[in-house]
Amino acid sequence: MMKTALLSLLVATTTTAFTVPQRQQQSTALYAEDHMDRRQVLTQGFGTAAATFGLVLGGMPLPAFADYEPKFEDLKQIYILGVSLDKLATKFSDPDTVESGLEGVKMFNRDPKFYPGYAKNFISKTVKKNADGDARLGYVKQACTIIGSTEGLMRGESGMYGKEATEEGVKRVRKAQSLIAKFLAESGYSDGDVAAYIKDHPY
Repeated sequence: MMKTALLSLLVATTTTAFTVPQRQQQSTALYAEDHMDRRQVLTQGFGTAAATFGLVLGGMPLPAFADYEPKFEDLKQIYILGVSLDKLATKFSDPDTVESGLEGVKMFNRDPKFYPGYAKNFISKTVKKNADGDARLGYVKQACTIIGSTEGLMRGESGMYGKEATEEGVKRVRKAQSLIAKFLAESGYSDGDVAAYIKDHPY
C-alpha cells in the first residue's frame, strides 16, 4: 500500500486533518497503511505508477525512454497533495484551527523530500538525463518549500502575527497549489478531477 499525502503524512496527529474530496477516496487509496516507510513507497510502491510520459514542456516535446500513456496513477500523489492543501488553507483562515493546521505542517516538515522525490521518480521516466534540472521538479520543490515555510511564519519568525500571519499563510498555501497545478498541467494528463484542479488553481 502507498503512504499518501497530507492526510497521512501531514496530519497524523489530528483527526481533523487535511482531507481529499470524497470523489477521490476510493481511486487514490488515500486511507492506505499509515506506517509504511516513505522510502519503501518510492522504491516498491510506485514502480510503474511513477513512470511518466515524454510530454510537452514549454511547448517542446521531451525525449522519453518509451511511450508512456499519462494516467492518474502516475501522478496521483502530487494531485492529492494539492487538493489536501484546501484543508490547510481553511485551518489557517480560522484562529481556532490555526494550531491544528500548524501541527500538520510540522508533520510535513519531517520529510520535506518525499514529494520532490516522487516527482523526480516520475520525471526520470520521461527524460534521458538531467531529471534534476527539469522545470517540473522545480515546481514541486518550490511548492514544498512554501508549504514548509508556513511553520516558521505561524511561529512569528517572519515578524508577522495574528491576522497578518494567517492571511500570509493562506496566500502561501494558494501559491503552492498553483505550482502544483503547473506541474499537473505540464504532465500531459488533464482528465477529470485533475483538469478541474488545474482550472481552479491558475498559475
